[in-house]
Amino acid sequence: MEGLEALQKRIKTTQDLRSIVSTMKSLSAVSIIQYDTALRSLIDYGKTIDLGMLALIKRGVVHVPVQRKASIEKMKALAVVIGSDTGMVGRINRDTVSLCDKLLKRKTFLPENIFYIPVGRQVIGILENSHRNNIVGRYPISNSVKSISATATNILLEIDKFIRNQGITHVFLFYSQKRGSYIKSHSNLLVPMGEEWLKDLETRKWEGKGFPNYSMDSDKLFSSLIQEKMMMTISTALTDALSAEHHMRLTTMQAAEKNIDENLEIMHQTYQQMRQENITTELLDVVNGAEAMRKKK
Repeated sequence: MEGLEALQKRIKTTQDLRSIVSTMKSLSAVSIIQYDTALRSLIDYGKTIDLGMLALIKRGVVHVPVQRKASIEKMKALAVVIGSDTGMVGRINRDTVSLCDKLLKRKTFLPENIFYIPVGRQVIGILENSHRNNIVGRYPISNSVKSISATATNILLEIDKFIRNQGITHVFLFYSQKRGSYIKSHSNLLVPMGEEWLKDLETRKWEGKGFPNYSMDSDKLFSSLIQEKMMMTISTALTDALSAEHHMRLTTMQAAEKNIDENLEIMHQTYQQMRQENITTELLDVVNGAEAMRKKK
């Protein structure tokens, strides 16, 4: 049976672990505020980009392109799979990879025509352990709001390079989202984005009295808006994934904290009981010793 000293050490270790869990919970709570604030800003910026493109559409400068369906043999997909760098986030990384596999299979892409850009060490490990040969880029997940833009820029440059060199026809983003009280994996078609996006804009009405003027060449303006839309979409996916990661970690740490508190309560009760039993035993020894000396006299 465990002695008092050993139990006391176990209580101390558990208290130290609770302190670590509490710190991690606090860090996630602070991070959630930052990422959710950044996410709202990105959504607002996306609305501004939409208004700029809507103005071009209403002026008749931009027409919705018709995408021609390529044969299965010519279809090539680039999957940007965004996960986490660290663990303790439940099934987020596995679920995101699973969604990627299911969607690309449903879209009838041949395995040899699928390329991967994993973002986050956990996702990198999952893809490498599944022996996929077409991993063309590896990036750590951004660990701060400031570094999201740099990561998104690097990913966008990598995408552009592979579209030019490998003839990529489709680019997908896979990441986790928190919506309400649920966290689920989500996919987004980045390339070609024009048809679906522009069709949606074409049905909207301009809310103002007149269209804004612009001095830039319309083709250059259209190209700039497309680039900004892609950059914003990647940045939003990264921010969404980071927010979901910290929400999941916060939930995990809250559950761990509750379990630790319950175990500490049990250990404290056991310690007090053992201590009382030791005191009782010592008192009985004293009484028995005194009784034995009295009889001897």
